[in-house]
Amino acid sequence: MNYGEIISSAVRLTWRNKFLWFFGFFAGASASFNFPGGGGGTGDGGMGGFPAPLRGIVAWVQDNLALFLTVIITLGVLIVVVGIVLSMISQGALAESVAALDRGEEHRFGSAWRAGTANFWRVLGLKILFLLITIGVSLILTLVLVAPTVGIFFATESVAARVVAVVFAVLAGLALLVLIFIPLAVIGQWALRRLVVDRDRIWESIKSGFGLFRRNIGRSLLVWLIQLGLMLGAGIVMLIALIILGFLLVGPAFLLANADYTAAAIAVGAIGGAVLLAVFFVLSAILGTFNSSYWTLAYLRLSAPLHRDTEIQQH
Repeated sequence: MNYGEIISSAVRLTWRNKFLWFFGFFAGASASFNFPGGGGGTGDGGMGGFPAPLRGIVAWVQDNLALFLTVIITLGVLIVVVGIVLSMISQGALAESVAALDRGEEHRFGSAWRAGTANFWRVLGLKILFLLITIGVSLILTLVLVAPTVGIFFATESVAARVVAVVFAVLAGLALLVLIFIPLAVIGQWALRRLVVDRDRIWESIKSGFGLFRRNIGRSLLVWLIQLGLMLGAGIVMLIALIILGFLLVGPAFLLANADYTAAAIAVGAIGGAVLLAVFFVLSAILGTFNSSYWTLAYLRLSAPLHRDTEIQQH
């Protein structure tokens, strides 16, 4: 395979088909939720540090804490569910769209969305089954590593023997993580493309993904390693860019606040924060689109000989 061609094609497809960025964001996005804790022990319920217009709101939250937390948790669960649904749709949409665009076919947002929704349940089923397989493998590995270690703890009171057992278990666990879970990650990528692009069934897609990996172990691992390097490099560049942009956009707000221009500081900070957040979303969407495109193109190049053999046998 020509890995440089795969990377350049993924970059070209990502840049020329910006409608894919919507799906790229949800296919590669991760969400985190931060619930700040309350504080203070002043006579006004800890609201001395809040501006007067906000004290009524804070007082209402304190008086209705159970309701407030229920609403927050419900919204959080709803956001997670919507995120999962959009992620499943986006993964199918990206795989189908990139394959179609690589074949020279016309594809737009509507056709990509229809492909994603048409494959939603199949992609979800694949992810659930693969998760169960991963959990099962993890449990087996845990038992294999923990059982001998526990046995040594019961068999001897020697501190040295126990330390050696723990160190061995940790090192063996790390080695098994590399030897098992990296291949599982690659097989999962191949299985998803087999499911969506080649319209295979869920279990057959996993079997085909494993077969493709087994026949191309070296190239599959190299695809994963290149992808890891690319995403790490892009992530570092993105982080540096966001830090610099954050200083430029939000920094003036701190200067205005120190100069006692509170209203201006809030306005500048809000605008700068919104712009910074928008840039983060766009960059995340681009990286997610490129990542999915890279894996799809790698799958198409790697499975091309198998498809040719199948067509020859059919004829």
